[in-house]
Amino acid sequence: MGLLRQTKVENKNFKILLKKFEEKKLSVVQEIKEKHKDFETWADKKGLNFEDIFSKGARGLATGAAAGAIVLTSGLRASVEPANNISASKDLEEESLLASLEAKKDVRGQVKKDIKESNFYNPDDVAKNLSKTLKISLKTRLDGVALNTNYGIMGYESHLTRYPGDNLATHFETDTEYKRFAHASMAGGPGAWGHIAPSKQLLSKRDIERERYYLVVQTFLSPNWGSPKVKQWFHHRKMVAVNPASGRVIVGAVEDAGPERATGRNFGGSPEVMEALGFSGGGSYVFMFFVDDPEDKVPLGVYGL
Repeated sequence: MGLLRQTKVENKNFKILLKKFEEKKLSVVQEIKEKHKDFETWADKKGLNFEDIFSKGARGLATGAAAGAIVLTSGLRASVEPANNISASKDLEEESLLASLEAKKDVRGQVKKDIKESNFYNPDDVAKNLSKTLKISLKTRLDGVALNTNYGIMGYESHLTRYPGDNLATHFETDTEYKRFAHASMAGGPGAWGHIAPSKQLLSKRDIERERYYLVVQTFLSPNWGSPKVKQWFHHRKMVAVNPASGRVIVGAVEDAGPERATGRNFGGSPEVMEALGFSGGGSYVFMFFVDDPEDKVPLGVYGL
């Protein structure tokens, strides 16, 4: 009876401590949300649930701390299964990762201001002002090559076949990505330059990023078009797409040519690009500029957060 009573007391104490940690967790999450809205925006763009991220990490820490307190006060020997150790370690790693992340400043407001204060009909002026804000060298003409236009409508594209045999079942790295982007379906083939990788085994992280954030431009309407050298120059060419209405910016790679003139569109973007720019369905107007990045230091993906 003594041991049973002691166990009940320990369980009661555990529940009290756990409740206090949960209450503290909610307070901390709310405080973080208020002070670090940029991180919440970053999580949303990455397809992560802000509440779930912190709840999971805090729950693991709360449970561990409460259990530790019970063990210390009762004099009992702690006994943890290996699986629990792994789970707790994973929670702590996630918490540590979140604590170390330093989201860049949200520049959407400044981007809209830059465009508003630029000569809208002079792409070079827009590129110059955006370069200062984004700390990226943007050009309307690079290596003597230019697009037919730097401003136009961007259309919603399907996923490219990255290697022979790639399909919706193999295309995504996580279930979250599948649920979020599988609805866009596959394009039915590779881009204008063929498959990004010769096989699944040789598909690199860079290849994955290039397809994930791929852009489509009307290479065939470029004033420089006409030689194999120029065609190859466009392949993997890094560019910035800017939504002037929202100030959202994405860095992508040219992996396909188009759209055809008859579509009425000037550019195209992968499902990931379109969502990042804030286009849930059909496309809208964007600015497109070359990224002058000879040392390949500018990463692909959403700029800022």
